Amino acid sequence: MLKKYTRIQHEGKIHYGLLNQDGTVQILAGNSPENFRETGVVVQDFKQLSIPCTPSKIVGTGLNYKDVVLKPGESLPTKPKLFIKPPTALIGDGDQVMQPPMVKDLSCEVELAIVIGKKCKCVPEGKAENYIWGYTVANDMTASDLQAEDTLWGRAKSFDTFLPVGSVIVSGVDPSQLELCSEINGKPGQKGNTKDLIKGVYWLVSYISHVMTLLPGDMIITGTPSGYGIKVKPGDFMEMEIQQLGKISNKVAAVETPYYF
Repeated sequence: MLKKYTRIQHEGKIHYGLLNQDGTVQILAGNSPENFRETGVVVQDFKQLSIPCTPSKIVGTGLNYKDVVLKPGESLPTKPKLFIKPPTALIGDGDQVMQPPMVKDLSCEVELAIVIGKKCKCVPEGKAENYIWGYTVANDMTASDLQAEDTLWGRAKSFDTFLPVGSVIVSGVDPSQLELCSEINGKPGQKGNTKDLIKGVYWLVSYISHVMTLLPGDMIITGTPSGYGIKVKPGDFMEMEIQQLGKISNKVAAVETPYYF
């Protein structure tokens, strides 16, 4: 059974809630999937927050689709490359991605995001599903010029606003065969399916949990299919969609601030 979790502001307080088909929200008691309790209180006068959870970190995975077209000299790793995106990169559906002066070559990538539901450390792959809260849509923005310049990916992936995500977390979804696609300015961009993941969702949760402790609300973005690295610039309009999870739309804008580097 699909459930859609969201965060709302109601009567001056922040709550987690379950989004109903009619657009109302049932308020949940508790501040984490580990202690959520349905209250039966349904509200229709609320402000939906654009970020559905409060992750301590976002773990990215690179080169994790079988259909990826590699650049000259690249090869698929035996294990996906891991990188960290900070929570300050998060924005919601409809928010603007801000391209700073340091970035000359900006690209976007549609990705399935896993949201962790309870504390997760050294979990076997066969039990990883029990630690997942649900899934949402993500757009992994990358400064492609800086990615090529640096050995590590931290700078290229970590600018503020470089991770638009969906406003709901959907549970009860089979993540093994979800279609995902993107459009840029109304024209087709990427198209793929999670069946082509080299390392699947449960493997990733298990593997990453052997590297670091995953906490409730933490996100794992699972990689992007063929056609990645689509270039965007200020004024461009990006749409990312994943089957059963919905769509996010974001526009690129330029940062007009002093630049000292």
